[in-house]
Amino acid sequence: MAEFDIFNLSVSDVETHEAKSTRTDVLYKPSADQGKDGTYKALVRFVPNPENPRNSLVKKYVHWLTDASGNGRLVDSPSSVGESCPIAEVFFKLRNSDSAVDRKMSEKLKRREQYYSLIKVIKDPQNPELEGTYLIYKFGYKIKEKIDAELKPNFGEPTQVFDLFAGKNFELVITRQGEYNNYDTAKFSSSNSAIDLSGTPAERSKEGMAAIKEELDAAPSLEPYQYKVWDGDARDFVNGILRQYLNPGDSLDSVVSKPSVKSVPKKTAEPVATHTATPIAEKNTAPAANVDSEGDLDSFLNDLDL
Repeated sequence: MAEFDIFNLSVSDVETHEAKSTRTDVLYKPSADQGKDGTYKALVRFVPNPENPRNSLVKKYVHWLTDASGNGRLVDSPSSVGESCPIAEVFFKLRNSDSAVDRKMSEKLKRREQYYSLIKVIKDPQNPELEGTYLIYKFGYKIKEKIDAELKPNFGEPTQVFDLFAGKNFELVITRQGEYNNYDTAKFSSSNSAIDLSGTPAERSKEGMAAIKEELDAAPSLEPYQYKVWDGDARDFVNGILRQYLNPGDSLDSVVSKPSVKSVPKKTAEPVATHTATPIAEKNTAPAANVDSEGDLDSFLNDLDL
């Protein structure tokens, strides 16, 4: 039997990695506004990444930046891959200022934490056409905490929620709290179960695995959602934004640390690790995800000893 594959996951087998471009048509975007009486309810299943099961949970930091004309743009933070972030440096300079105006302005440079995983929509009354489909779910730290609580519970046995046969469905409940979606009542089901296939639990057999493989072959890839190194256009945009926050006569170099010339080293993936990022003036390529076992589903299935 293969030492590691999508059909044999332990609680330590899912780690955090980064991404490369974004296709919004495959994103699952539930919101309280879409639900009945302001509450969105759905049953979904987190599933392992068939391209690389260890890289089933993508994590990165992002900044939403707006220029003087009100044009906004989302940029990935270099802190996602372990490098210093010029935006963060200006943020902390303003945040630690004696000026209340500076501290207020710093709010516009805050970074946000985002996660991406592949899910199967089991039940969604708001969007029944999505039931049975695989989508990319973008979520924040609140749901990540609920995943961590299953992987590393304070009491009881841990559950690998990405496990196709012994994982748990996720009862997604989204309510409105002020201007934001609230996930306090969302939770994993109390019992473990196999993933749903056409209304029945999948069997741990060659036939069951083949059916799962067939579905996952058509699933969207997590690869496009990894951290993106800034190209020249993005660097120019970020530099233009940061100059808005400088005092007259200050240069950007006086605020932002000089970037190192070294390239980002390859790193072994760590469980939901916090990575750091690429400086503005440097054109590095994003570090490749370094994993113990990587390959396609066919090789996983061929190695199974049933």
